[in-house]
Amino acid sequence: MTRILCLPILTIVLALLGSSAAMAADSKELKKQRQAAQKERQLEKNERSKEINDASRAFREFTRDLKVEYRERVKDLDTDFELRRIDLKADHDARVAGAQAEYQKKLSGLFMQPNAEFDEQTVEKLQTEGRAFADEMFALEKQSAEELQGALMANEVDKSKEWSEMDELALQEAASLGLTDDYQPILATPIGDGLTKSEQSWNEREKKEVAKLAERNRKTLSEFRNGGELRDWQLENMKEDFKLTWDEKAELHALNSEQLFYNALFMQAAQGGQVDQQKLMAEMAEINEKKKLVNIKYRKERDKERVRRREEKKAISKK
Repeated sequence: MTRILCLPILTIVLALLGSSAAMAADSKELKKQRQAAQKERQLEKNERSKEINDASRAFREFTRDLKVEYRERVKDLDTDFELRRIDLKADHDARVAGAQAEYQKKLSGLFMQPNAEFDEQTVEKLQTEGRAFADEMFALEKQSAEELQGALMANEVDKSKEWSEMDELALQEAASLGLTDDYQPILATPIGDGLTKSEQSWNEREKKEVAKLAERNRKTLSEFRNGGELRDWQLENMKEDFKLTWDEKAELHALNSEQLFYNALFMQAAQGGQVDQQKLMAEMAEINEKKKLVNIKYRKERDKERVRRREEKKAISKK
């Protein structure tokens, strides 16, 4: 009876032992397969890294030589602009010299007349001529500044065209080297019952790795992708700066013209004229205060612009 019971138990034990042996053999085979797959993934990753590093090195060398070539082109444009600037300055100086000569003639006409006296009528005449001359000088200065600004902007546009051409060549080279491609992660696939913890960690790291590679390439190419937009933005800033400068100059010029009147009154007082000196000093002090307030207003505007532009530049550069 005992011998009869032992036979089934022995059969079950032998079956279990056989199953365990088979499972051990399967586990060993799966381990070999996973190790082989891991080795293959690592080889693929190493090859990818080598290709990217080689491409990045080739791109740096290409763009280094490209920048040298285009800097020379831009340098020639700047040389032409400097020659243009000299011509414009000579034109401005000639106009100013002509205006000054005419003003001197008018002053000579006032003081070289027989029995010329420094009376109230003469002071008023000086005041009128002085204001007219100051307005003419301001107009000539602004005219010259606008001519120079126009030449400068035209030169910057021409330079931007050269740089845009360079950007396009650089991006074409980057594409041919594969630096604009989206890298696919080299992922572990399930072998047997699914991914091991080690394989899961590999996949997580690999996804992060390709994201880093994409970000690195984005930074490398950003100056070429965003160069045109950044240069256009800088041109607009130049226009705004020019307007701001001459808005401020115009306000100060108006105050300076007003100050000429009180300077004339000072001259009259020096000649013994009847002038309320206390009122005169108060008016002069008020003009000086207004000039300071103008400077403060435009300095505040420029400071705000500097902060705004800093953030705008960051936003463009990050694209």
